[in-house]
Amino acid sequence: MDLRQLRYAIAVADELSFTRAAERCHISQPPLSRAIRELEEEIGARLFERDKHSVALTAAGRGFIENTRKIFSLLGDATSSAQRTASGLGGTLTFGFGGSTVYSLLPALVASFRLKALDVDIRFRAMPVLSQIEAVRSGEIDIGVVRLPVFDEVLATRFIYAEPLIVALPTGHPLLVDSGAVSIDRLVNFPFVTYEPTRGFNFHADLLALCRLANFSPYLAHLAPTTEAVVGIVACGEGVAVLPASAERLRMRGVSFRTLAAPMAPPRLTRVRFGLAWHEERETATTRQFIDHASTMAQEDPDDQTEDG
Repeated sequence: MDLRQLRYAIAVADELSFTRAAERCHISQPPLSRAIRELEEEIGARLFERDKHSVALTAAGRGFIENTRKIFSLLGDATSSAQRTASGLGGTLTFGFGGSTVYSLLPALVASFRLKALDVDIRFRAMPVLSQIEAVRSGEIDIGVVRLPVFDEVLATRFIYAEPLIVALPTGHPLLVDSGAVSIDRLVNFPFVTYEPTRGFNFHADLLALCRLANFSPYLAHLAPTTEAVVGIVACGEGVAVLPASAERLRMRGVSFRTLAAPMAPPRLTRVRFGLAWHEERETATTRQFIDHASTMAQEDPDDQTEDG
């Protein structure tokens, strides 16, 4: 049987007339009647009782037509789903979810995207920001939230927002005596806690450059993979850290935060730019829909450069 035969059967069931069903299907009556007979022969049961004056569904016909309507309903749903996916308003989207961006960036973007893309199956993979570059490369996630710039030949990025750097100090630290900003050069004699150096991620190098502009090389006492870990080690009294301002939202006991002052440093070294990263060769319509949506909510890029690869 084919869809044409099924449509003819539904038309006859609705009209209870082969003549009106043929008119509705825009064919002449003989080929419609022949199609119904072939369908009944294939099924092995009569669907309609007919004589010269009337047409009626048989018991088998009623059950068959009911199920056939369900088939067309499912086909309609499948078609709509395919169309939504092709337009980027359906399908699946997997995000890397972790780090200080959990508190500031991604929730607002996903919640607002959900309002326009109800049929997208949104999934999350908990992982540090430092791990998201490799997760995008491997296909484990579709979109990562990363610190920019990212130097990777297969990834495209889009700037979303920037925030200043702050200093994290353990409770009781002598630099907390003053309530104002902490100058970078005042950190010269203290061990640092910072992020592990990671492929495509330049925060580690930027910290070294920032300190060297203040005429010292920092002693990196501890390296950690996440903002939570960096702040936690500071809370243990093991050093100081320079972090994105969103780290303060962790509100971890044993740590206080101060604004970082680095008047001799270029602006790019005193702030962190966050963005979205995705694999250029695996970009789907759903990924593009989210990127375009996020762009409407993005801040103006302070570096005034295009990150979209």
